[in-house]
Amino acid sequence: MEEERVVSTDRGRQLAEQLGVEFYETSAKENINVKSVFERLVDIICDKMSESLDSEPAMLQAGGQKLTEKKEQGNNSPNCNC
Repeated sequence: MEEERVVSTDRGRQLAEQLGVEFYETSAKENINVKSVFERLVDIICDKMSESLDSEPAMLQAGGQKLTEKKEQGNNSPNCNC
């Protein structure tokens, strides 16, 4: 669907570089990079949560369960320890 493209790949890369973020080109229709981008976002969120916990140790307990402990069920991502 190249003819329907609104933003060129080069412009997307330039913008990502200016903003200091990673660039991924994805396609939900063709299932290109969707899973890898989602997993990368989960990794970034986990890293940010870990940084927050390091700076505020009192946040380690939420509802009686430590956020840093892996849940026994529901955590299917090998890339996340939150």
